[in-house]
Amino acid sequence: MLKEITESILKLELWITNNGFAGYDPYDVRGQDWYIKLFGNENWLSGKARSVLSVIEKQMPPILVRKALRIKKTINPKGMGLMACAYMSLYRSSGEKTYLKKSENILQWLTLNTSNGYPGVSWGYPFHWRSRLLIPRGTPSSVVTSVVGDAFLDHYQLTDSNESLKVALNIAEFFLRSLNRYEKNIDQVCFSYTPIDNFKVHNASLFVAAFLIRLWAFTGIEEYRKLAHNAARYTVSEQNADGSFFYWGSESPTIIDHYHTGFVLRHLDTIRRTSEESYLLEPLKRGYRFYLNKLFSKDNIPKHTPEILYPINIHSCSEALLCLSQLAGDHKEFERIFSVAKFTIESMQTSDGYFIAEMRNGRFFYKNLPIPYMRWAQAWMLLALAKIKENVVLSSMN
Repeated sequence: MLKEITESILKLELWITNNGFAGYDPYDVRGQDWYIKLFGNENWLSGKARSVLSVIEKQMPPILVRKALRIKKTINPKGMGLMACAYMSLYRSSGEKTYLKKSENILQWLTLNTSNGYPGVSWGYPFHWRSRLLIPRGTPSSVVTSVVGDAFLDHYQLTDSNESLKVALNIAEFFLRSLNRYEKNIDQVCFSYTPIDNFKVHNASLFVAAFLIRLWAFTGIEEYRKLAHNAARYTVSEQNADGSFFYWGSESPTIIDHYHTGFVLRHLDTIRRTSEESYLLEPLKRGYRFYLNKLFSKDNIPKHTPEILYPINIHSCSEALLCLSQLAGDHKEFERIFSVAKFTIESMQTSDGYFIAEMRNGRFFYKNLPIPYMRWAQAWMLLALAKIKENVVLSSMN
């Protein structure tokens, strides 16, 4: 399987090199100024219109939709952070300095393209996006900034770069000074998604926590460790009896899906491994058991939710590879990793090298979405394949 994974990485990396870092995104149509002006009001009619347009959009070829609406490709800081991490992973497994140089070029771009108006250093999405309220373009995001922060921490770990550590410390300043915090108890906290909301989203809060615990390991700053564990305790306190985690915290049951569950498990595992806290062992064990038993088909295909397989989303496939490869050291899931990798490469990577966005179950045939989303698909898959090669394939050969 190492040969197939290596060939897939080379094909994908060549496609990225030939096409550049700018690309389309699942949220770029609904994030345009004209879309927000026409359909962005907080009322029933606008909400209904958004729902109808979303259904129509999903039934049309996504490339044609974007060309017809003159949607421009953009460079997404989150995608850049993911690819920087991927290149450093490839450097660690191959020793090829060209990969390190590529990651450093990306980090340089990131330092020149930060969000403005908030303490510290941060990044957001290059389009407006909507959750339970409208988040304007460029608003710094805990998730985006954490992903970028991991890239700077990886670089510091590889090179002892004081500049990268300085950026990481400025990222922590943004998290501590700009994000809102919900305090459930004295030792339980949830970080907001952005500075302008009070969302309680488990995976977003844990993106911050995992970054802070990594930064604590390098700096010894106790506040980072304390806040990371408080965020972990909040999420663990709301774990369901079957081991699952809802997307939203502190409210009635909400969605459980593949990639957000994987995010939660990976970040809790990072916190546990970095600080060796035993209270996370049992929640992780129960959560991982649910993940393996409920979020994969019998053929090891990543399911969309515990109840349904389709649509098979490339984001779920990449997260499956990342989550399994990180936790495989404890749970010996090598066979499942190779099975997921084989399915994803054979079913979702095109002859051009990029990965399609989605496989759908049509009434009479499967309908694929062949659009090459950059941040959503290519960046995540480059990182996932690189991590498999680094963490699983090479270690299993020793």
